[in-house]
Amino acid sequence: MESYFALARLGALFVPLNHSLAVPEVAGIIERVGAVAVLGESALLDRHTSLPASVRIRVPLDKPVFEALGTVDEPVELPEVADTDPVAILHTSATTGQAKGVTVDGGSFRAIALGWLVLARPTDDIVMVNCCPLYHGSMVVSLTYMAAGATIVLMPGFTPQRALAAVEENRATHMWMVPQMVRFMLQAKGSRSTDLGSLREILYGAAPMPLDVYAEAVERLGCGFRQVYGMTEVGGPFVTLGPDEHPEPGDVAARIPCGRVVPGMSARAVGQDGQEVPRGEIGEIVVRGPGVMQGYWNDPEATEEVTADGWVLTGDLGFVDESGRIHLVDRSKDVIIRAGQNVYPSEIERALTAHPDVRDAAVVGVPDEDYGEVPLAYVVVEEGTTTATLLAHVRENLAPYKRPRSFEFIERVPRNPAGKILKKALRT
Repeated sequence: MESYFALARLGALFVPLNHSLAVPEVAGIIERVGAVAVLGESALLDRHTSLPASVRIRVPLDKPVFEALGTVDEPVELPEVADTDPVAILHTSATTGQAKGVTVDGGSFRAIALGWLVLARPTDDIVMVNCCPLYHGSMVVSLTYMAAGATIVLMPGFTPQRALAAVEENRATHMWMVPQMVRFMLQAKGSRSTDLGSLREILYGAAPMPLDVYAEAVERLGCGFRQVYGMTEVGGPFVTLGPDEHPEPGDVAARIPCGRVVPGMSARAVGQDGQEVPRGEIGEIVVRGPGVMQGYWNDPEATEEVTADGWVLTGDLGFVDESGRIHLVDRSKDVIIRAGQNVYPSEIERALTAHPDVRDAAVVGVPDEDYGEVPLAYVVVEEGTTTATLLAHVRENLAPYKRPRSFEFIERVPRNPAGKILKKALRT
């Protein structure tokens, strides 16, 4: 967090990365954005010994590297940074699976934060345990609550025991999690004996809350819940459902609504013609407002594909009810959401087919009690190729959360005449 504030004040671009990315994935992103400095813990930097030539500075944040600042002869002249100046490149994946950098300016972060301050009304007595990494919307949530004077407790990595201890030791009032983390915490040994009486609210997002988890959490924790919906291209979380609008567990017949758009932003459901559909009718959710991205970094064609007349196309299908709340019913993309993290099948397919013994591959998401969804890979391979061979290959080339849990060996991947994979046939 300190690095973000410092880099923003310097007028530099902050490019947070998922620490679990494989070495080739990190190198590819660094090369695309032309990064000149890399900051991180020593153990993480030691994993990435061969970085692109553009990197001239390596800063281990867990060592006393800032002592020299006190010996600078003259203060550094800081530039003026306008709201329209880019401050961060937040990475996501496009439908092709190629990681894309979303260019976000200071005005975008400010717009989303101000909307949250109005709608969620955080206060300075809040102590929030942030269980999520800071390379996506979690950072925006933390910045927003910090702006209200709240205390943010960051974790080096999520484990149920670590989260429980953080709440008890800090008398935390709030937590920021994905639904699968809530499940793991409830199932953890010692969860019933840990003092969680200080909790007032759990914020969750990135995936729907399983109804059984919601019911158990309400019964055992006795706190309120706030759902968050957002995407990197819209500056982070732009929709929220507060505790007062969450249903009683016994009244839940379907997915919980996503919630209301934060003030200053607009969202609607549109048909294939791009026109708004009536309330209650399903369409694609589109968003506009000062929080939306400037565009994909150095990729105007990809930017044009997801924008129309100032609106950002989310790729999510849903509807707006009579009270103005957004409901999601499905995804128009084939994204797999594993424990709140987006996994793109085409990226896994590309990694698999890079192996000389894999002739073709198709990946779909399958339900999983612990993670929500996990990737299942269908592969066409040369005779003698084993599951162990494929597991070793993906371990080397993909982050842990992207790796298929299992493989199905098939004779051919079903495709339509245009060559597109018929994933519906694989799911049935």
